[in-house]
Amino acid sequence: MRRRDLSTVTTEDMERRMLIALGKMSARQADIFLSIRFDKTPYDVLAARHGITIDEVTADFACALRMWSRCLHARFPRLVWPWL
Repeated sequence: MRRRDLSTVTTEDMERRMLIALGKMSARQADIFLSIRFDKTPYDVLAARHGITIDEVTADFACALRMWSRCLHARFPRLVWPWL
């Protein structure tokens, strides 16, 4: 997939793409993604909150970042992984 030139993306479009990406994540992935990116929550706190290991937090965050990136750069973000 070609990377999209993000200089042309409006704030509204980015917010819309964020909502699409969040809708494609599991609830745990979305919580971990938002907590790390916006609340700066440490990994160990998230691991305790969800009853998982720090490695699982890292894996969920990586999956969420990958999904966010694919939706952000996709030409038609609703078509990114439509089976999810």
